[in-house]
Amino acid sequence: MNNLLAKYVDRAAFDELAQRYIRATGTPEPLASAAVYAVVDGGKRLRPALCYMGAAFAGAKRESADFCAAAIEFIHCYSLVHDDLPSMDNDALRRGKPTVHVKFGEGMAVLCGDFLLNLAYEILTSGITDAKTCKAARIIAECAGGAGMVGGQCLDIRGGTPEDEAALREAYAKKTSALFQGALLSGAAVGGAGDEELAALKEYAYLLGIAFQIEDDILDVTSTAEVLGKDIDSDARNDKTTYVTLFGLDGARAKLHADCVGAKQALAKYGDRAADLVKLVDLLESRAY
Repeated sequence: MNNLLAKYVDRAAFDELAQRYIRATGTPEPLASAAVYAVVDGGKRLRPALCYMGAAFAGAKRESADFCAAAIEFIHCYSLVHDDLPSMDNDALRRGKPTVHVKFGEGMAVLCGDFLLNLAYEILTSGITDAKTCKAARIIAECAGGAGMVGGQCLDIRGGTPEDEAALREAYAKKTSALFQGALLSGAAVGGAGDEELAALKEYAYLLGIAFQIEDDILDVTSTAEVLGKDIDSDARNDKTTYVTLFGLDGARAKLHADCVGAKQALAKYGDRAADLVKLVDLLESRAY
């Protein structure tokens, strides 16, 4: 999977870009260092890659989607910082190193997430030059907000657990699929993709996000902290309903495969234009971390 993602995102160059964005704000210490720690040297860079894949699908130049790719990754990283907090999942390990609140303190971790989210919108608004880039920025904002990722986090912590698959899919769609959609559709919007193309990409990203989260459910009980780079058995510790608790490991794997098939079918009519997106589905289905 790393080879495919590297085709779209140079991780070293992205890390350098992220640091420049953070340091250029003049943010005081230790907040600036906490933000660099949260963003740099870690993660798959899957969401920026999806952004660039969307641009490529629509025939746009890579650099035209730079502002969307940077913003979406900052939003993703802020969400991880907050997700790890003691008041949420209370995780001590992320990307193979101590979480931000463990390293810098809980208060600084809250501010770190706030800062990264605001920086993302600074980047987004600075990238708006015409109707297409304005549409791309709006897509990301909507997918990251109350109807998207933040709403998914609300469902995750508001109390109680989903009792059936439909409720669990709703939570996963908001919590994970929404940012996948924001990344992929914003890149495509920059390239001027039409409504039919955006609808197909939206369905693909929805199913890809559900599949990604099901795989996370599976890895949480089958992998190790050393491989994943984060705490395992987190779902059981927090008494969360998952695809594994609902269907068992074999059932969860069957559901995972069905969503992967659906994601590929959503883009089948686009042939070679969607080849890398289809390949990504297969790689995510078999990922080890």
